[in-house]
Amino acid sequence: MGSHTDGRHRDPARCEPKARGPVTRIPAEVVDPEAVGGHAQRLANSFEAFYEMQQESWLRFALAQTGSREAAERIVDGVTNHLADCWEHVLRQHNVGRYAWAVLKTFIERWLNDHGARPAFVETTAFDRVAMAMNYSKEQFGLMEESLGLYSAIRGLSERQHDVIILRYVLGYSDKRVGYLLGIDPKTVRSHVRFAKQKLARQLGIDYEREDED
Repeated sequence: MGSHTDGRHRDPARCEPKARGPVTRIPAEVVDPEAVGGHAQRLANSFEAFYEMQQESWLRFALAQTGSREAAERIVDGVTNHLADCWEHVLRQHNVGRYAWAVLKTFIERWLNDHGARPAFVETTAFDRVAMAMNYSKEQFGLMEESLGLYSAIRGLSERQHDVIILRYVLGYSDKRVGYLLGIDPKTVRSHVRFAKQKLARQLGIDYEREDED
């Protein structure tokens, strides 16, 4: 894959998230035929494999945030464009999954800001599933909505805790899958869940009994 560099000599704008547009991946059909079997083909193959493993989860997370299939697809197209264009640079990162997730979050946040929107999951039954997963009663959930609110409390979590809660309790992914998407160990996922539950309980004035999640 060439010499390892930290990317500081690249044009910084080149690997910033791009404007939304049609997906431009680098599969085999757009690689110079004379380069097949060489460096370009290996890059294309590794990107294609990574994309296939991630794209459905990216789409579901984007859909939970935007509430729009079209918007989610455009966001994932933008993420894919960015990663494909910078793939060799991405592979030099310490954690490819974590880098890709940060790009996805950038595109989602841009869309929410552009549309003056808040994450759509709060308007759906998925929001109720978060409350139930936290082991809160229906009465407690009613108090949440009247006071600080579970939405505000979740927004107050650290970014990593927030994402873990959404991936695990809204989208229903396993600790292993959440860890793969975020580029962290499943044990770290469980730790984030535990601390997120404790913080939410404190903010909402709800008793929280630690579960055995290790």
